[in-house]
Amino acid sequence: MLDAHGGVLPPDVHVLFANTGKERSETLLFVAECATRWDVPIHWLERPAEGGVAEVDSASASRRGEPFDALLQHRGYLPNPSMRFCTTELKVRVMRDWMRARGYDHWVNCVGLRADEPRRVASGRASDGSQRWTLAYPLFDAGVTVADVQAFWTAQPFDLALRPWEGNCDVCYLKHISKRSRIIEDRPDLATWWIDAERRAGAPFRDNEPSFFSLLEWTKTQRRLPMIDDLTSVDCGCTD
Repeated sequence: MLDAHGGVLPPDVHVLFANTGKERSETLLFVAECATRWDVPIHWLERPAEGGVAEVDSASASRRGEPFDALLQHRGYLPNPSMRFCTTELKVRVMRDWMRARGYDHWVNCVGLRADEPRRVASGRASDGSQRWTLAYPLFDAGVTVADVQAFWTAQPFDLALRPWEGNCDVCYLKHISKRSRIIEDRPDLATWWIDAERRAGAPFRDNEPSFFSLLEWTKTQRRLPMIDDLTSVDCGCTD
């Protein structure tokens, strides 16, 4: 989009980042660096405890799960793979409310899904027209694949410093259990928030799998699980 407009986005193009408070620190640094290196204003948004939207910045953005905590307290139960209200409330509606507050009744929402993600694109297009925005998939339409994306970032002087099994939401419950256990093995401190959330709710995020506390205990004594995915894992697909 920058290339298409001579390196400067038109005033009617807005870049939004919805922070849940559970993003990895690497993600926050990456978003801030994109803004600085490419001279692009990025609006950092969060859902306050009372709902709606608040605009923060890279310094004041929540880093201890505060927006997510407030949402769980409001709902009184945890999201799960069938009811991912965390995505809806902390990302989709936050960005919607920001646009509505600026007088937009309808807009085009650009999503960065690639040409090798046809299922996710088809799913999005099947629901298009049900919201105030029309979905656009410029990477998909241009035939961009994961190899193209990797080649682009290899040529850049900076990158998102996360490993393949990691993700922006630090130990997202949608990840396959093998990935969650590996993340917790590497960073046991990241399990604390998820353990506390399940303890307060008296239930796990996924009722067919071990709790986050059990995963933490398991990683202390057991051999690492093979890194695989299954059909029940959305793998942090917040655009699905």
